[in-house]
Amino acid sequence: MKRALVLFNQAMRWHDNLLLSEQADVDQLIAVLVLDPAEYLTTQYGIQRASLPRLQAQLKLLLDWQKQWQQKQLVLHLRIGNTSECLQQLAQQYQAQSLIAAEPTAPEQYQQLQRTGLKLELYDINSLLQHQLRPDLVTLPKSFSAFRREHEPELWVQQPQSYAVSSQFYGVPEQALDAATTNFISRYHNPTAALLNEAAALERLIQFIWQQQAVRHYKQSRDALDGEWNSSLWSFYLANGCLSACYAWQQVLDFEQQQIANESTYWIRFELLWREYFRWQMRQHSSAWFSKNAFRPPLDFSAPVPDQRFDLWCQGKTGLPFVDANIKMLLHTGWMSNRGRQNVASYLIFELQQDWRLGAAFFEQHLLDYDCASNWCNWAYIAGVGNSGARQFNQIKQALTHDAQGDFVRRWLPEKTAAGALVHLPEAQVPVQDFWRPFLQQLKTKT
Repeated sequence: MKRALVLFNQAMRWHDNLLLSEQADVDQLIAVLVLDPAEYLTTQYGIQRASLPRLQAQLKLLLDWQKQWQQKQLVLHLRIGNTSECLQQLAQQYQAQSLIAAEPTAPEQYQQLQRTGLKLELYDINSLLQHQLRPDLVTLPKSFSAFRREHEPELWVQQPQSYAVSSQFYGVPEQALDAATTNFISRYHNPTAALLNEAAALERLIQFIWQQQAVRHYKQSRDALDGEWNSSLWSFYLANGCLSACYAWQQVLDFEQQQIANESTYWIRFELLWREYFRWQMRQHSSAWFSKNAFRPPLDFSAPVPDQRFDLWCQGKTGLPFVDANIKMLLHTGWMSNRGRQNVASYLIFELQQDWRLGAAFFEQHLLDYDCASNWCNWAYIAGVGNSGARQFNQIKQALTHDAQGDFVRRWLPEKTAAGALVHLPEAQVPVQDFWRPFLQQLKTKT
C-alpha cells in the first residue's frame, strides 16, 4: 500500500487548497502539522526567534486546525519537534514513501523538508503565480518595477479552485498526538491567545471588501498608523496560509467588476504583487538574504553586534516619540502599520547606525503576521542592500504627515502630554539631524 504524508504547515485552510485533493498513485494520505521549537525558542543575534504571544498564537492556530479535522471525523497528526525528524518518524510509523507539502519560501523550512529523505511533492499554493505562471528564477527581474511591468497591464494569476477533501486521508485517532507534543501544549497553550484562522480570514476579507467597502479608499488610508478599516490586515492570514492570495486577488477583481475599479482597488492588488515579488526573490537568493549586504558579494554572515542604542529602540525608549510609539504598539499588539515599519526601520539603520538584520530579527520575534520573505526582504529594501537603493525616512516630516495632531503618539506614550504636534519634539538626548530642522521649525510654528 502506497502512503504519503501531507504537511499542512502554511496550508491551514479549506478553500483553494490543492493539498486536500485526491492524489494519483497513492492509496492513503496521512495529514500532519509540525511546530518546530527551533523556529520559536532559539535565538538569532541574541534575539529570541519568537515572543511568547507569537508562539501562543501559532500553537492555538495549529490546535484549532486539528480540531476542525476532528469535527470532520478525520485525523490530523500534530507534532512538536524538529521538523525533519517528526516527519521521518511518522513516515516510518505509517510506512509512507513521500511527502506532499506547500512549497515554503524560508530556506530553513525548505532544507528541513529535504532532510527527511522522502520523495517531495511541493505545491506553491500561497503564491499568485503558480504552475505554468511560475517565474523563471534565472531571469527574474532585479527590481520590483521591472517585475511589475513584465506582468502588467493584464496580470494573470492562478485562478482559485475548489477541492473536495480527499477520501484517501487516513490515520489512527490515538496517534494524533504524542507525549512530547502533549507536554508542549500543556506548557504553552493559551486559550486567550489571538485566533488567526481561516474563519477569521474570510470574515475579514468579506468585511473589508464587501461590507465596509474599504477597498474604495485603500490607497488614501493605507498609510494610517492604526484604525480598524485603514489596512486590510490580510497579512496575518496570508503568512500562515489561512487565506489564499489568489482568492483574495479574485475577490478584489470581483469587486472591481461589480462595484468600482479605481486607484485604491488597483493598489491593494499592487501590494499583493509586492508580496509576490519578495517570495520569488527569497527563492532566487535563498540564505544569501541573511548576509550583511544580502546577496551582494562577498557574502558576510558574521553576527551583527548591537549596542545600547539598539536596546533602547527595542524598548521604545529612543527619545523620538514617533518611533517609540510605533515600537510600543508592536510590543503590545504584535502588529505595526506599514508606514510605522518603514520609519522605525529607517531610524534604526541610518540614525542609530545598527545592522539592519537586528531589526529584521526583532520584527520576526514580535510580528504576528511574520513572513520570512516579506520581513527580511523589506528590511533589506529599506537598508539598500541586495538590489535596492537605501531609503532613509525623515521621521519628523513623517510624524507631521501621518500623526498631525499627535493622537497616535499620546495613545501609546501616555506620559507624553504636550498638546498637538508638539508631542513629536525629540527628547534632549536625541541628536537632531540636519534634514529634520525645517520640519522641526514647521512644527513649532504650527503650534
